[in-house]
Amino acid sequence: MHMLKHITNDALRKEVEFYLNIYESFLDEIRHTGMELIADDDSAERTRLVAELQSLGVKLRNSGKSLIWGNISPSCEHCVTGEGSATFIVSLKCNRDCFFCTNKNQYDYAHHNDRVNDIISEYNSKAKRYASMNSAAITGGEPLLFVDECVKFIKHAKKRSKDVQTRIYTNGDLATEAVLQRLAEAGLDEIRFGLKPNDDGQVGEAVLKNLKNAVKHIPRAMVEMPVEPGESKLEQMKVLLDKLEAIGIYGINILEFLFPWVHVKEYKEAGFRVTQRPYKLLYDYDYAGGVSVAGSELNCLKLLQHAAQNNFKMGVHYCSLENKLTAQVWHHNSRFKKTPLEYFSPNDFFVKTAKAYGEDANIVKERLDEHKVAHYTYNKSAEFIEFAVTDIPLLKGLNKEIGISTMILDYDEEQTFIREIAVVAIDTESFNLAEL
Repeated sequence: MHMLKHITNDALRKEVEFYLNIYESFLDEIRHTGMELIADDDSAERTRLVAELQSLGVKLRNSGKSLIWGNISPSCEHCVTGEGSATFIVSLKCNRDCFFCTNKNQYDYAHHNDRVNDIISEYNSKAKRYASMNSAAITGGEPLLFVDECVKFIKHAKKRSKDVQTRIYTNGDLATEAVLQRLAEAGLDEIRFGLKPNDDGQVGEAVLKNLKNAVKHIPRAMVEMPVEPGESKLEQMKVLLDKLEAIGIYGINILEFLFPWVHVKEYKEAGFRVTQRPYKLLYDYDYAGGVSVAGSELNCLKLLQHAAQNNFKMGVHYCSLENKLTAQVWHHNSRFKKTPLEYFSPNDFFVKTAKAYGEDANIVKERLDEHKVAHYTYNKSAEFIEFAVTDIPLLKGLNKEIGISTMILDYDEEQTFIREIAVVAIDTESFNLAEL
């Protein structure tokens, strides 16, 4: 975030300060939980690891928010934009109580923990919004507590949209061979086991047996799990990855370990700290995951390195928290009817414009007029101008402070509207559109 002390334009300073105060309130909410909050201090190591991974054949997607070795689920491909993709919660009821579970972040958790949702009706409602449904997932809680509902849903989805990719998330406890056969017969394309290693990094043999059976019955048997920070956890995860490679699963999605705003005692006792990354821009994201635990991302990248160095046949996909958040932004802003002033960023999918204030606005207007720029909004009495970020290079040599406005197309029960979520000050002399 831009430091206020460097901003000399009072009107721009006021705009930036408004959003900085909101951001600081967010950080205070984290601090008030009792968790230690640190800045993202791993960027140099991350840059080094990503470059090495690319040299080993790891592919980058979504501006580096998603990294892949080998196979990737078609549903993960669909998830980048979220178009034609949806996840349905059959119930939040679960047979486990994992301290790192983020479900307690879900809106009205207690209510959804005690009920079974009509996910077929929800599917029909979602399907009306898209030209076609690409992916449909069932999650929980533990969906396999409700096998009949899952089977009915899969059959219905396949009947209504024959090409839809269906998947289920499960902890694997209840994925017996009989259950797997029922799911396979219904047309399930993919099952993702959320494995939970114990303190020694071991996974129960019963769950591993169920996973082996899933490989036999389901086209894509996968694992999805968060990666804890620390050297010992990294070594344990490498051993686990070797086991999964031997079992022959389709792939594993490795995720950042998150602090879900609950179970503070357990997190502090484990020595976990949290980082504000990747919440550079605050918004009411639907994904109720929580805040990244420091050091987790580096372990994820090192596991990708292990897979590439050992030439794994199974796919390994690092899906960062930021990668999960961008689908919602794309889905909203892809419907944004943009004017020539508005720029759709390929990096974060937010819409951006440039602003200048006070006497700077008048000077910027003169320069834009010199270059015969046709599209801008100018208010002489307020001394304010809004223009396209693609025109910022025309201002070189003026040494003026410019604000970059970041927006998203939002909606409530009554209307759709454009919502500004940040203004950040930039220097026109060092501006680089590719970084926006």
